[in-house]
Amino acid sequence: MKTIIATATLLLAAAPLAAQQMDGPCGKREYFVDQLVETYEEQPVAGGLQSEESLVEIWASEKTGSFTILVTDAAGETCVAFTGEDFHEASGFVGVKGEAS
Repeated sequence: MKTIIATATLLLAAAPLAAQQMDGPCGKREYFVDQLVETYEEQPVAGGLQSEESLVEIWASEKTGSFTILVTDAAGETCVAFTGEDFHEASGFVGVKGEAS
């Protein structure tokens, strides 16, 4: 439970990557991927389908501790949902397929 609370708190942090985008935090996926890899040294660490039309990805850097959550729609538009720091992996997670309750 502490991990969930800590993660939720981190997700509310300011979004410096999104602020660099003049038109807001959405655009071409390639732009955000390039920035995450080259500037923030982040790599994809988790992700999944939020719906049939929405992919959620978590990118993080083991070196810097920064993380970014991207959401990409079916048309290929990507938005930065959140960014943060002090990323850590939860131990013992077991993925479960099924319907959300």
